Amino acid sequence: MTDPKELVKLAEKELEEEKKEKQVKLIKAAIKQTLEKIEAKKRERKESDDEIKILKQDIDNIRAGRLDLIEERQRKNEKAKETSVIIVEKEIVREIHHHYDRWYEPYKIIPVPYEPYPYSPQIWWTSDVTSDNSDSFSMTVDCSLAKNASSGTYVLKNGSIKSFS
Repeated sequence: MTDPKELVKLAEKELEEEKKEKQVKLIKAAIKQTLEKIEAKKRERKESDDEIKILKQDIDNIRAGRLDLIEERQRKNEKAKETSVIIVEKEIVREIHHHYDRWYEPYKIIPVPYEPYPYSPQIWWTSDVTSDNSDSFSMTVDCSLAKNASSGTYVLKNGSIKSFS
């Protein structure tokens, strides 16, 4: 039989090792969860970067009078359609004029409320734009008008000012 003091020391040593094992597991779990959260945030950032890229392309295309590029992007990429604050659809022109110019092709513009503005689109468009009292409306715009109307100074909710000429 072994000495009771040695048994106590052995039991204490085993308890200490168990405690240390639990501490190591805790630290490893914390590291793993932290790494997983970093990966999730990277995915979120990539998604945000992609959405920002789409929105900047929308602004650039409107300023260049290229509603056709927005329409094409939204037709080919569902993410672009979900991200944009407007949906652009090409209107079907029944009559062809001999002086055809893409600048005057009609595009239907449908405003899409986004998260900070979860209410009717009429509220974020001026009352001059509204066509009726429905929650959904659209207007027909051509590329020439989009290019010319995009210049101006815009004051954002955070107080920053953006200007386009």
